[in-house]
Amino acid sequence: MAPMWVAAQLDSIPWTLTVWGQQRSNSLDRDMGQKLFRGGHITPEMVASSSAAQGQDMGALGFTTGVDWRWTSLKAWKNSNARICGSIQGKWVGDSRWTPELLDLVFSGNAGHLGRWDVLDGSRVRTAAWMNAAIGLEGQNQNRIEIGLVYLPAYTGVHIRNGYFHVDEDIDSLQAYMRADAEVSQRAAWGSAINAEWHFLREEAPFAFHLRIQNLGWAVVPKMTQWKVDTLIETTGLTFQGPEWSLEAVQQEGWGAGFASVDSNKTVVRMLPARLDASFEYPLGPRSGWDVQVQLGEWMPLPRAITGYRRAIGKQWQAGIQMIAGGWGRLRPAAWARWRVPGEHAIVIYLEDPFGWGTHSAFGRGITLQFQNM
Repeated sequence: MAPMWVAAQLDSIPWTLTVWGQQRSNSLDRDMGQKLFRGGHITPEMVASSSAAQGQDMGALGFTTGVDWRWTSLKAWKNSNARICGSIQGKWVGDSRWTPELLDLVFSGNAGHLGRWDVLDGSRVRTAAWMNAAIGLEGQNQNRIEIGLVYLPAYTGVHIRNGYFHVDEDIDSLQAYMRADAEVSQRAAWGSAINAEWHFLREEAPFAFHLRIQNLGWAVVPKMTQWKVDTLIETTGLTFQGPEWSLEAVQQEGWGAGFASVDSNKTVVRMLPARLDASFEYPLGPRSGWDVQVQLGEWMPLPRAITGYRRAIGKQWQAGIQMIAGGWGRLRPAAWARWRVPGEHAIVIYLEDPFGWGTHSAFGRGITLQFQNM
């Protein structure tokens, strides 16, 4: 009886369930990315292809995946026009960036760079996973604001703030400098976040405008292990110059411990990778329209800009095509379709870079599935 009662309650209120996953890079294709994460043989041709695609830009690879359930009550709150609303969200976001020199050093070595200064500034890797349970109020035009409790079980970050590497053409001297830090959470973190939406919908206006902010908040990590490195390495021939640098010291156990400071029991506050969405809808006819959207934040190296055309097909179908630029990758297509199930339900499927599902040479792919109970 309990599952039947829960199903009846869910069917009586408006709610939306969204599940998504997407991965994108501006230089690593799907084949190269799978080899890095799952293991496999990386050929010189694959490295050369990635290097050519990156050029002199910063390389980038990012992903986001999660589930989001949003609901709104049917009854007004305390004789007002507002209704109680809420959401439960689980999300995992990852971001990595690297210089062209770092890509060459990792996969090809420095044989082709003798006499060249390799700059490593800005290279980084970071990931975060969290859950957010929020409750709030929804008013006219589905404008809503929520405040939630955040549980962040995992956070990891590595950042090279300044770094360079140089080997003389005669291979008789080396210089390397690194100022970097890394941190890994040892305990789960708790915090708070705000979700909010504002929709401009007017019968007299020929357009619609929407603003949405997600996961604007913070979490207190009670135990974070942090490593900090700020050191210069210089060699001339077989003679090492610098603290603890000698052939004998290199061979001893624990060599290099003096170059990094470690704090294994530090309490820190970390901001969540919030995201701001702004979208504009303009009708081109009674059954078609043009949409523009900009997304900021969520650790994306560039804002993600989206534009596309949508059209209603019959009474139950809507579909659209889009072009996306920015984020972690370059220009790519997207397509979506919405089916209004007879009754009060709708199903939406959204594919970012549909060609990425059929070829390993694509630079990413993404899918979003949504079920709406209206």
